[in-house]
Amino acid sequence: INRLFELFVNNLDLLVQKARIEGSLDRGIVHLKANVIELQGTPKTVYVDQMSRASTVLFTFIFDRGVSWELANTMLKGKPKAEFGSSDDGFYLSKSEFMGKRHVILAFERDMHRAELTKKYSKVSSLEVAKIRWEHDYEESSKQCMHGPNCKNGKSCSVGSRLQEVNVLCGVIVPIWGKIQTALSKQVKQIHRRIRIVCVETTSSDNRRIVGLLVPNAAVTTVLE
Repeated sequence: INRLFELFVNNLDLLVQKARIEGSLDRGIVHLKANVIELQGTPKTVYVDQMSRASTVLFTFIFDRGVSWELANTMLKGKPKAEFGSSDDGFYLSKSEFMGKRHVILAFERDMHRAELTKKYSKVSSLEVAKIRWEHDYEESSKQCMHGPNCKNGKSCSVGSRLQEVNVLCGVIVPIWGKIQTALSKQVKQIHRRIRIVCVETTSSDNRRIVGLLVPNAAVTTVLE
């Protein structure tokens, strides 16, 4: 078993080296972050080696990168106490519409020049108005992307969505490498064709830490076949 494992490791090293030469490998382990990270469902077994019984498992996580109204308000209240606090810090409403709507943001002077801020946004004087718009956008972003329900990319589009599905493949990789390469080669976006090693740590009480290959959502079906 040890010799078999050593063979797997050596083969993986060769594959990674090949990908690095071809420019299809993102260097280093990328730590994926979000306010809330939860494991969705039971991990799926993709492959089991008959000799060693080592397995390949697909983990699916839900990332929530949204900021609730309570958290946003707490962030705003905490800033004036710091040295960089400014009277221009606060909630702003966009002057132009996007997809038929105006959106509210929380802005701090240190993050955006005042001239740029006031050109595109107007400061909201009423916290109640800001709260209503913020909570509406927060709720909507859990159901759809920023392009709305009629987005041409459908559910696969996650632009502006606070919830994102992330799939990570762990365990024995070499035996199903051909399947992985096929799945990645079919991806439309160049970045999704790259081999990306990621680390995901759940924020729940079990605090699971998973390191593996990031699988684009559109490639999951091929990997599971």
